[in-house]
Amino acid sequence: MWSRVALRHGRTLSRTFTSSYPKPYSVPDGPVGQNRAARLELAAAYRGLDLLGLNEGVSNHLSAIAPKADGNGEIMLVFNQGLHWNEVTASNLVGLDMTGQTVEGTGAPETTASCIHISIHKSRPDIRVVMHTHQPYATTLASLQDDFKMELVHQNSLRFWNRIAYDTTYSGVAYAFEEGERMAKILGDKDVLMLANHGVIAVAPTVSMAFEMLYYLERASMVQLLGMSTQKKMRTIPEAVPKAMFNEYMKRAQTYADDFFYAIYRQLKMSQPSFES
Repeated sequence: MWSRVALRHGRTLSRTFTSSYPKPYSVPDGPVGQNRAARLELAAAYRGLDLLGLNEGVSNHLSAIAPKADGNGEIMLVFNQGLHWNEVTASNLVGLDMTGQTVEGTGAPETTASCIHISIHKSRPDIRVVMHTHQPYATTLASLQDDFKMELVHQNSLRFWNRIAYDTTYSGVAYAFEEGERMAKILGDKDVLMLANHGVIAVAPTVSMAFEMLYYLERASMVQLLGMSTQKKMRTIPEAVPKAMFNEYMKRAQTYADDFFYAIYRQLKMSQPSFES
């Protein structure tokens, strides 16, 4: 079901939830270790986004495709319904098949997690990770009537040049796979989907890249909204600038993401070591 390699933005992306960057954890070889690594990284992402204030209540959801621990195929890991993000651990994540049935662990996610994430994973064989949040600044930007767009007003904005899709019609809570499929169609081959009156979705081949995208999307949105609040005209960066730097940036993008995510991981190991349990 899952193709191994896809070509996007002029670079090759492997079908893996992580990269070759040195890890702050160790796991055994084989499917058991790969499953354990995916669980560790996804649990760290839940805890880290909570630490940064980018989640909302016990809602929103993060997922990653990983090998089953028994080596028999792949699953989508996601957290159990009702847990706060600071309660998520590597072991209490549940594994779903592509029909939404729990096949590893016990429990089940909230309905919208299955409807959104499974639909996007099915439509995008080049990505392994889907992260959906209602983070405040990006969600506020997505709720504006006339300025619902990331503008090139700051260095952080440039990393999202030509990488964002915009869903301008709020269609209600995603209680059916059809709504997830609609979102996936609008996302297309982009890396971020901004959902009008709702929130944002980031997709990536690795946990670290999706995590970093959400963080910098929030920072870029914050700068834009603060600038707009002055009611003065903002200085925009010519599109020729990100166009010229894009390929060089993307060569380094995974390393930038790993640097940030694993720094957060190390902080969590000191302050919230239970996430690795």
